[in-house]
Amino acid sequence: MIQPRIGCYAVYEPPEEGWENWQAQLAELTRDLEAFNVQVLSAPEAVMDLASCERVAKWLAAQDVDLALALIICWSFDHYTVEIQQQCGLPVAIRSIPGIRTGSVVAGQQLNCLLSDLGVEHRLFFGALGNQEVACQTAIYARAAAVQRRLRGARMAVIGRRTEGMTPTAVDEIEILRLFGVRLLNYGLDEFQEIAEQIPLPQADAEWQRFAAEAREVTSQSAHGISTVRYFLALKKMAQEFGLQAFSIGSYPQCQGTMCIPIALLNEAGIPTGCEGDVNSSLAMLIMSMLSDAPVHFGEILDVDEQANTIVSSHCGCGSPALADSGGYLLCPVRLANDGVCIRYTARPGAVTYVNLVGRKGNYRLCALQGEAIPTEMVFEGNPLKFRLNKPFREVWQMTSDHGFGHHWMTVYTHAAAELAEFCRLAGIQGVFPDLGIARL
Repeated sequence: MIQPRIGCYAVYEPPEEGWENWQAQLAELTRDLEAFNVQVLSAPEAVMDLASCERVAKWLAAQDVDLALALIICWSFDHYTVEIQQQCGLPVAIRSIPGIRTGSVVAGQQLNCLLSDLGVEHRLFFGALGNQEVACQTAIYARAAAVQRRLRGARMAVIGRRTEGMTPTAVDEIEILRLFGVRLLNYGLDEFQEIAEQIPLPQADAEWQRFAAEAREVTSQSAHGISTVRYFLALKKMAQEFGLQAFSIGSYPQCQGTMCIPIALLNEAGIPTGCEGDVNSSLAMLIMSMLSDAPVHFGEILDVDEQANTIVSSHCGCGSPALADSGGYLLCPVRLANDGVCIRYTARPGAVTYVNLVGRKGNYRLCALQGEAIPTEMVFEGNPLKFRLNKPFREVWQMTSDHGFGHHWMTVYTHAAAELAEFCRLAGIQGVFPDLGIARL
């Protein structure tokens, strides 16, 4: 899971009451935030005049942080934080604390108003130091800011083409670069084949033997296994040489049984990868991978039990081995084509968030549903994950209709709707979060 870095500084005006407590209060805020997996870097001095403002601004700009946090000790000048933000270019968290005579609440609102008028990304928080709920909310905002910052400059390789007749997966790569900061690098399958042919067969054989040895059962031909693992090694080589953070593989129907294992192993290796040439879903996997220590599951809603309020989400066999339940996984020919190799298992239980990302210029939108993955049988020949919804399925289905969501849904093993809601706001896209009661830009 991503660990955001917050640069904190205290702001006060010397004649106001309470200014002398700034060091102890900044230290307490640091302890509060670090309890929520946040790395806090505290400025060595408070901001209380123009000279200290300039020094703190230079310090903060050099810290490689994701978020600036201004702790408002007492009433203070708003232009200090504006000047600091102009130098560091970061989102700003404003923290006001109680005190009827200090004016922290007043100064926080004043700064909030100014940053809004300037169009500077920020959030206003209020609560006594030691308040765990406020610290948690701040950490959520910091994680969203960290995800957005790390997406800037990321590279995703798109290999092959999107699936014919699956038109909603068409994307505008310039819009993806503008909105998310992710650059798409396009490769034809012929170009990829040339790279794969450079991987020595003995190396691929050894990797296949290692992977197959950990399976519960192997029914695929060894030659198919060696070939598909060779593709994985080629993709991994591309990631290293070209600085890639993610892949989208055009894998249906031409690549049935040949790209399932490479996709599974790339996700296992921490390189989010989706199939069927659905770039938006691969982008969602990249975002979600930063919010969990587990790989992201690629699937579709295949079955519904309204009485139990569950759905089954699966694809044909490209899931990360780490997501298998205690029954482990088997390696076998892929369904329908009855050829090649795929990975088959029932997905493990746990807290999950189910996400759909679709759209193009002017209408990007993300939906996130929280719930619980529960034990399931092999109800579909792939990687079935049974998910109990928090909201009634009919409400979810109506929401899918109302907002035009699509058919590829990604599952991450954590509850991340709050972070994704903040991320949507930061990215300027529509977010729909039924568990949070949010459907907004």
